[in-house]
Amino acid sequence: MKLKQLVIASTLALISVTAFADHGPTCGKGKFDKTNWQEHRVEHFEKHQERLHTVLQLTAAQENAWNNYQAQIKPKDKGERPDVAGLDTLNTVQRLDKMEAMDKERDARQAERSKAIRTFYAQLNDAQKKVFDENAFPHPHRGDHHPHGKPHHDKPQS
Repeated sequence: MKLKQLVIASTLALISVTAFADHGPTCGKGKFDKTNWQEHRVEHFEKHQERLHTVLQLTAAQENAWNNYQAQIKPKDKGERPDVAGLDTLNTVQRLDKMEAMDKERDARQAERSKAIRTFYAQLNDAQKKVFDENAFPHPHRGDHHPHGKPHHDKPQS
């Protein structure tokens, strides 16, 4: 019986200590500012594209294709976001219709984006394609960094 009480007490003590522990500045608390998320998103996109442009080592003949690609994949402005404000005033069928229309718009934008990527990708040589494959899109399961903290963008071109 005493062993069981000791285990319970130890578990409670451990939970208490971790609940009140200071996780430090890197834990993400207070880091996300909802009022400026769009600006942060655009800034992150632009930095990512600058790094990608650098590691691709494009030729002068490829710059026009890069500029067209950038114009077509740029994130939407805040004003272009779907209007979901009135959804709660609609009945279920109307809400479904509106949501399906928003899905179709999103799918059309994604198709345009995919076409732009394919068109640009076709302009790259084999070495650049490899670099693009490794660096163009963040890996969702690994974050934007390798396990040792080295960004994907710092990979040397083969």
